[in-house]
Order: sequence, then C-alpha cells, then structure tokens
Amino acid sequence: MITTKNLKNPIFCIVAMNEYRIIGDGKNLLWHLPGDLKRLKKITMGSPLIMGRKTWDSIGRPLPGRANIVLTNSISWRADGAIVVNSFKDAIIKADEWIQVNLEINQNIIQKKIFLFGGAEIYKIGLKYCNNIEMTKVKSDIKTGIKFPKLNENDWEKTKIEHHFEINGVPEHSYWRYTRII
Repeated sequence: MITTKNLKNPIFCIVAMNEYRIIGDGKNLLWHLPGDLKRLKKITMGSPLIMGRKTWDSIGRPLPGRANIVLTNSISWRADGAIVVNSFKDAIIKADEWIQVNLEINQNIIQKKIFLFGGAEIYKIGLKYCNNIEMTKVKSDIKTGIKFPKLNENDWEKTKIEHHFEINGVPEHSYWRYTRII
C-alpha cells in the first residue's frame, strides 16, 4: 500500500485550470499560454510525469527530458516513448526506478520529484499523496468539461507567484503554489 510516509520521492501536482476547475475537454488544450508551457517545462524537466492515456493522446508525443509514464486500463496499449503501467502503484515504482537510474547517470539534471500530469482521473487517484501543487489559474468562462478534483481549501497554504493580464489573445492567468498544511 502506498502512503505519503513510504514514498521514496515526493509527488507534486502540476495543473492549469479555470475558476470552474475545468482542465480540459478530453481532446485538446482549452487555452494557449506560451509562458505557462515554458514554466511547465522548467518545473518538470528531469522528472517523471504520471499521466493518463487521454492526456498522452492530447500531447501526441513524449515530452523530452522526462519519463512519460502512462497509466491506462488497457493491457495492450503501447506508444513509442511511453512507459506503460496499469496501476498507480506501478506508476510510482517506475517513476522511482527512473529517478534512481538517471541519478546514477547524471546527478545534475534529475529532480527527485514525481509529477502528476493529468488528467482528472490521475489527479483524483494521486492528490492524496501530494503535498505541493503548481497551479495555473486561467480566467475563462468555460463552464463545462473535465474538472480538477475539488480541494478542501483549508488544507492548503496558497502563494501567488505571478499574475499576467490578457494580452494579444492570451487570457489572463496567474501562477500559484499550493502547499499542504500538515
């Protein structure tokens, strides 16, 4: 059984959502935030990412410099560049193995962090193991779609990192760090 106490490496969550907790439509990104994509790359580079198959499909390729661990119910699904697993426990095991192997090769570029990368089912399964969330809040009036699980706001200390106003078609958005109050 996985608990936060027996994790070898901490699990972080990274997510972009609007004020209605909408994270996607099941197929495509709902907004284009070039700065957020750069931030996401910077934060996750050198780390394993745990994602669902639909998230993998929406990206369409492995993200370089990171382990792309895809959790799926299908025992036959395969994709080039994906580390395929069929349970959350196996995803954690593969992430830990990837970190260990890559630390032995090059200690300077590997982070000892595992990231929940989406979608909603991955967040739902893994959030209880996270003590940190890197969140992008997007100003958008989209009210239907796939939602991020509801958080108990009293369990989290929230720090606003940056705020960006709408410019050239890029919606208003802000970067937040949530830290679980233990």
